[in-house]
Amino acid sequence: AFTNLAAGLAGARWGLKPVVIIGLLFQILTYGMLYGWDSSWEKRTAIIYVTIAQMFGGIAKDLTKLGGKTVTKLVTPEDKSTRLFKLVSLITGMKNSLKGVGYFLGSA
Repeated sequence: AFTNLAAGLAGARWGLKPVVIIGLLFQILTYGMLYGWDSSWEKRTAIIYVTIAQMFGGIAKDLTKLGGKTVTKLVTPEDKSTRLFKLVSLITGMKNSLKGVGYFLGSA
């Protein structure tokens, strides 16, 4: 939630392009970190390392998601926006439900 708020404020202040570029750079950092993972590390060190890499991946997702949602809103005709956003809400809800099922099954 904090990253979404920060991304929105940054997008309003500096525009979408820098925010999306920073998001893509964070994604490259995430992949680089995961590529640098070493299987000889202690379990605790590996878990902390991967958790930090996932944190950067989450920040990257939120920053780039801002651009995708904003562009969709800008190119959608005014009379179609309600229908589009209802569809997006439905799809997002379904995705989150499936994600929850995945977490549940993964913990079993």
